[in-house]
Amino acid sequence: MRFASFVSGIALTACSSSGTHAGAGAGSDAANGGPTGPGAGSSDASGATSDATTSSGDDGGGSTTSPSDAAPSDAGAITDGPSSTPSDGGPLQCKRGIAANAGPTAVFAPSTTAPGIVWWYNWATKPPAGATPSIPFVPMIWGAGSLNATIPAGSEYLLGFNEPNFSSQSDLTPTQAAADWPSVEAIAATQNLPIVSPAVNFCGGCSDPSITDPYTWLKDFFAACADCKVDYIAVHWYNCDLPSLQGYIEGNDSGLEGFVQFGKPIWLTEFSCDNTHSPAEQQAYMKAAVPYLESNPHVMKYAWFSAAGIPNALLADSDAGGALTDLGQTYVGLAQNCQ
Repeated sequence: MRFASFVSGIALTACSSSGTHAGAGAGSDAANGGPTGPGAGSSDASGATSDATTSSGDDGGGSTTSPSDAAPSDAGAITDGPSSTPSDGGPLQCKRGIAANAGPTAVFAPSTTAPGIVWWYNWATKPPAGATPSIPFVPMIWGAGSLNATIPAGSEYLLGFNEPNFSSQSDLTPTQAAADWPSVEAIAATQNLPIVSPAVNFCGGCSDPSITDPYTWLKDFFAACADCKVDYIAVHWYNCDLPSLQGYIEGNDSGLEGFVQFGKPIWLTEFSCDNTHSPAEQQAYMKAAVPYLESNPHVMKYAWFSAAGIPNALLADSDAGGALTDLGQTYVGLAQNCQ
């Protein structure tokens, strides 16, 4: 779905395509740029069908702004990223991942010739069969229907609700999400995992029609959930230019508040151009965005959206389960800055 609104005179177009992506299906938003929910037809680890199965689509076209002047403000100016040598002497932390229904094959794994990816997720609590075990899977508690799920042993992080501010996604107001959050914390506590916040974007068909921007939704969530455990902030973005991505994350003088205001490391868990852009435009954006994300000390993880709702953004022939596309070869080969 799409909607248009304005922030300080800047046109914003958002489309929902993230969610439980499982490829396009009847009745989904895939035809409009939104992949169907990843969990469509699947069940969570508890055996109960998650609300991902009832979602008609996800953010595969996410919120998009197209201001040419959406450069970050001075307060959010980009500086060189920290050294790749960790100050505590611990292992290096790399950032690059993918959001896909199919488990990534070995072509995505780091090698002597390409950095590859170091994590992935599929909007569900478990990976599908056939995923390369050497690439860590990060489980997600997609919505209220997943609150009784179990997650794989050995998980390193837990992702929170998928686009709760979209009525077509996990569909939770800030107050409802806060009320459900202790159940997310309980799942994470079984393995002492850090928790990533609900993933938000500018919404159309919002769970609370009075809140269309992700910054306000998160502020209201934290106000209702003052004592909740949230270690990182998750966001989605589907514009196709670097200045608006910078402004979205860091804030600018054109109406984008930025997520650095929350004082927590940021996970950009879905991004690409939307489905109106060509493969060449996807590649040009990727080549501009990835170096920025790698060097930005505010960004801890990022994941390119590779699912059926945006065919020109696919990194492999089947979400992530086939041979690399030209775009996929670019993604796994771009320089990284592990910190």
